[in-house]
Amino acid sequence: MKQNQRESWTPDSTQRKIISIEEGCHLVLAPPGCGKTQILAERICHAHVMGVAYDDMLCLTFTNRAARGMRERIAENVDDESATDVFVGNVHRYCSRFLFENALVPAESSVIDDDTVVGILSMYLQEDEERVLDDSGRRREYSQIMFMAHLMFELRNGIPKPLRLHPECLSKDDIAVLETICRVREQPFTSGSVLDIYDHTDFFLDFVRSEGFDIALRQQAVRLLERMRYAHGYDAYRRQNNLLDFEDLLQFTYVAMRDERSHKRYPWIQVDEVQDLNALQLAIIDELSTLEFAPSGGKIVSGTGTLMYLGDEMQAIFSFMGAKLHILGELKKRCEGHIYHLGINHRSPKYLVDLLNLYAVKVLKADADLLPAPTDGSLMRGGELQIVSSDNIESEYVDVANMATRLFRDHPDETIAIIVNANKDADTISKLLLEKRQSHFKVSGTDLFSTPEVKLLMAHLSALSNDNNFIAWSRLLRGTKAFGTNSGARQFVHRLKARAITPADFFDYKDTTYIQAFAQAYDERALVVFDTETTGLNVFEDDVIQIAAQRIRDGMVVGKFCVHIATEREIPRMLGDVVNPIIEERKRNVIVTHEQGLRMFLDFVGDDVLVAHNADYDYHIMDWNVRRYLRGVKWQTRCPKCFDSLKIIRLLRPDLRAFKLKLLLSDLKLEGQNSHLADDDVHATVQLLAYCRRQGAKVVESQREFLGRKSTQEHIRMIRQNYGDMFVEARERLYDRPAKSAESAIVSEMKHFYQMARANGWMPETAKMKYVFSFIDNDILTTQRKLSLKEQLDNHITELTTLKESDLCGSSAIDERMFVSTIHKAKGLEFDNVVVFDMVDSRMPSYFNRNDYKGLAEDARKLYVAMSRARKRLVITCCKTRKVSGNVIPQHITRFLEPVLHLFEKD
Repeated sequence: MKQNQRESWTPDSTQRKIISIEEGCHLVLAPPGCGKTQILAERICHAHVMGVAYDDMLCLTFTNRAARGMRERIAENVDDESATDVFVGNVHRYCSRFLFENALVPAESSVIDDDTVVGILSMYLQEDEERVLDDSGRRREYSQIMFMAHLMFELRNGIPKPLRLHPECLSKDDIAVLETICRVREQPFTSGSVLDIYDHTDFFLDFVRSEGFDIALRQQAVRLLERMRYAHGYDAYRRQNNLLDFEDLLQFTYVAMRDERSHKRYPWIQVDEVQDLNALQLAIIDELSTLEFAPSGGKIVSGTGTLMYLGDEMQAIFSFMGAKLHILGELKKRCEGHIYHLGINHRSPKYLVDLLNLYAVKVLKADADLLPAPTDGSLMRGGELQIVSSDNIESEYVDVANMATRLFRDHPDETIAIIVNANKDADTISKLLLEKRQSHFKVSGTDLFSTPEVKLLMAHLSALSNDNNFIAWSRLLRGTKAFGTNSGARQFVHRLKARAITPADFFDYKDTTYIQAFAQAYDERALVVFDTETTGLNVFEDDVIQIAAQRIRDGMVVGKFCVHIATEREIPRMLGDVVNPIIEERKRNVIVTHEQGLRMFLDFVGDDVLVAHNADYDYHIMDWNVRRYLRGVKWQTRCPKCFDSLKIIRLLRPDLRAFKLKLLLSDLKLEGQNSHLADDDVHATVQLLAYCRRQGAKVVESQREFLGRKSTQEHIRMIRQNYGDMFVEARERLYDRPAKSAESAIVSEMKHFYQMARANGWMPETAKMKYVFSFIDNDILTTQRKLSLKEQLDNHITELTTLKESDLCGSSAIDERMFVSTIHKAKGLEFDNVVVFDMVDSRMPSYFNRNDYKGLAEDARKLYVAMSRARKRLVITCCKTRKVSGNVIPQHITRFLEPVLHLFEKD
């Protein structure tokens, strides 16, 4: 049993008040270091004591790291296994779960990242994908195309203007073009007319090039319409391949919740880092609450429940992701009379808290009465607050590297962070540290989990988890050098998917496919369609308590079987919200021993081929039951082949939104019922197989034609040669439970793949890979090392594929004491010693924000975030001169620090 940590923590007066808040809508403003994370976990304990069920609680965060931290605090503080029913995660994670669980998107959909978006668009624009990925300016242009696609979705679905994610992708000049097109065509300028232009860009490109169109606007019009055309193509590609990007998750969820309103609502919600959320995310949260609000984010008008927002307006630095500071102002209006402030800083000594508070008042215009007081009254002894200047930027880089190294040496039990404003600075400083052989961890630039090397490892795991994963196979075919480009790999997998083929077919069959093998067996052999009812979902330990089967030949039922089997394990009384019907059914039937029941079934099967729906589960739980109760009998030898109707229907109908038997019967209008009794489920599966045979007949010829092409055969040869044995051997390990638990099965598999990939020249050695392995092994799977690879993948594949490099910071995986990080990636972290690099007026604030009031204000908050990472010491560095176009330009320390300069020691 885990040691309960609550006894060692005593909340202060402001924390106690917030912990006990119930009913209504509340806003907590929480500056850094005030113990917010502990409060979030403690509130869950309190709410449960007050009668709120764990599965009626919803905890939403901005990042996966924050979610993981909250789950860890809950585990430390709540000695109750059912506490895992609390959903803890970011809004995107919740939306993904909502869409898939409610069958609102095709079940075979994959979520794509920004790099994959670039890859798709580069294919349409016929540009080199790798070059675009390395060109930040071109990437921004690609983002505008994606934003355009989403703006058109918002117009088509009536998403209100205040909730639109990127309306700025239509500039004033763009709008002038659209208005002109409508005026010339004598049409009103409406959302409908804009969508008409979007849906017919080729026609309108000809139109704006005609003599009747304003020549002064023609160039702008052509650029806009081409951007729309590419956006339309991006839309079409995602639909054809069942792909979702991160904006899709939000938009689809909002529209579904707004239109249906039959989804689960939560009487208890807490939302962390609310200042970093955009208006659409907050609108989704409104839809999830049992409280009802006035339109446009207004106050409560009806309903009961608790909705608490926590945030800090002084740390609002994510406007580039759609977060707007005015949203926090709207929440203040909503929560009027219910706004709270955490008043005590438990992290930093008085001199640091005083500095941050003065900066907040003078620069951020915060109310001094609402800022926290320190609990640590430690006085400065020298060197705690410093401003260090260098002659020029080149010497500043060297000085900072030297300073950090000294701090590392002089304070052997402390952490050091160099916080920079740009990735280029991080790269330069990191290089200097490496030259000095100073160990450190860099968190900037391309995220470690977004590198091709880590993505390839995750693709291997994803393909093992689901061998019909479009994105995983695309990455694998490129990463294992079966294809020379990402676009070529994606196009090949797309052609396979259109023909109901998965690359795994190439490893299991020489000249045919899974669908063809099924069709041949259906036509030429007897099939035994079976299903099991069990005491649970653990294939290794649970008992089979009912087996039902039907033998079919030529689609006709020619034999039936059913047996009920004894067990000493507890049979669950409920299956979700449904009373388990097997309990009453067993009262009306003869119960036989394990050995008798299993032998009876094997005798019924004989030499025929097995089929089941979700056969992976039924086949393997039978395997382990036979191992326990039929000594000397080898299930996989007696029954070597088992087709899976779930896999078959997924291949044939990837457009379906769900593949549970009950929903398939309804969607496909098939005879049968899914009653959670094995005999009923078998009858339903027989009907599904007949449908699959008819559907399969439609693709067999197309499969044969495609597989017969010389180019296809060469691709298949390369895929088999490069990856076939590796995939098959890994698949054979899925159900192996390790005898020893020194290392998790997932990490063992990742290391094996990594070694093979390096040996084959697919990837270089990656120094940081050790952190990936350590983090997954010790921070994610530490309690699951005895589980099989299959179990670990089922539990964690979604989490693994959404990891970020910043998740590693503060984890047991990182034994480094020195970090180099950008400001945005350092947010939420804390270090004993912080060096904030090159805080000069041309960079903080940015030169490009000099005439932008909102940009200036956000830059001021960025500096606050950087300084507030410090627990003990803070050093600000700057340079006196900088060369620009060959001219030496004087530099001055950032204007933001003027009100607090007197608190620093200066060199």
